[in-house]
Amino acid sequence: MVDISNYELIHATNNDCDLVFKWANDKDVRLNSFNSKPIKYEDHKEWFKNKIESNDSIIYLFKAYGDKVGLIRLDKIESNTYVINYNIAKEHRGKGHATNLLKLIKDIYKSSLLIGKVKKDNIGSVKAFLKAGYRMEEELDIYVFYSFAKE
Repeated sequence: MVDISNYELIHATNNDCDLVFKWANDKDVRLNSFNSKPIKYEDHKEWFKNKIESNDSIIYLFKAYGDKVGLIRLDKIESNTYVINYNIAKEHRGKGHATNLLKLIKDIYKSSLLIGKVKKDNIGSVKAFLKAGYRMEEELDIYVFYSFAKE
């Protein structure tokens, strides 16, 4: 269990669109994303609105010690199964926030299967998932992480 007293997940709102856009277009985030092209603002606005309004996606902002330091998105792929996408703001990386975020979401969604897909050269995310206790499987050019063993 994560000591949640210093961490908080809050639902993203339309007011968070610009902040999420800034984080998503960070050069390292783009490099580690499966689609590494820069995101156009108009495309982001439409995407963000659709995600916020979707019943199959949940976007949380992650707060550490009162500061917004990143986000996590859960996209439902079937009942109680979600794909995780997350990022930590550039100025907050290297402080263990990703590991704590992944532990926290795993604790909150303990009855759900959470799946993370990571490029093999994204060492920071690989380490964060492993430290957070996710199970790793290797595929062709990615690692897939599971919050618990698949049946």
